[in-house]
Amino acid sequence: MELRRLELDDIPACSDLAESRSWPREEKKWEFLLTHGEGWGLFDAEGLVGTTIVTRYPELASISMVLVAERAARQGHARRLVSHVLDTGVSTLFATDMGRPLYEQLGFRAVGFTDIHAGTFTGEAADISHIATAADLDDVVALDTKVTGITRPYLWEFLLANGTIRISGHGVAGTWQVRDQRMLIGPIIADTSADTCALIADCAAGVASVRVDVHDPEVIAFVRAHGLESWGAPTWMVRGAEKLPGDRARYRAPLLQALG
Repeated sequence: MELRRLELDDIPACSDLAESRSWPREEKKWEFLLTHGEGWGLFDAEGLVGTTIVTRYPELASISMVLVAERAARQGHARRLVSHVLDTGVSTLFATDMGRPLYEQLGFRAVGFTDIHAGTFTGEAADISHIATAADLDDVVALDTKVTGITRPYLWEFLLANGTIRISGHGVAGTWQVRDQRMLIGPIIADTSADTCALIADCAAGVASVRVDVHDPEVIAFVRAHGLESWGAPTWMVRGAEKLPGDRARYRAPLLQALG
């Protein structure tokens, strides 16, 4: 079994593996994560067996895309992949119910959750936000760093160039068309639950299909009342620290669970 770095040429195999485990293909997501992170794959004679990606910030590492082919399941490959990217610093990830016992054995502890919601938003725009420009970027990055506790200007630069950033008087939200007919909403930073709901409405109104991952009960009730359905609620876990950094009460939704 060969363990090696994943390259952009491996994206079709990564997408095939994801699809085989009932994950969406989302080639754009793989490209983004492999461009800005460090991907590792296990290969056997038949091809790609397992994957993981680690996105490293100055403050912590975020681990994601832990996948193992059905033909190689329950043979310790997920442990090998995750262990390979762990170091002595702080690490975070989102765990399914199936994966959580492994991560607990590796020293991760639960610090929260996020509830994945997707579908067609049936509400109207709140009209409380405007679209950001390059002139807003420094302020948005400074706010994100304060709230999340991690330094990632590249994420907002990417959203400015490839998606949309909406700003209100009480927060900011990004969106990205990660695949055909599916727009991701996030990150969302907002002062209150009501501010969060208004930003989601401004991002989602009139869009064919959206996904937003939220944890606030009021926001969960809002998106469900407006057409979105839960796809599951993975556990947010951290290793090497008691809690995640930053002012996390104002961090209402990640763009990708892969990014902390």
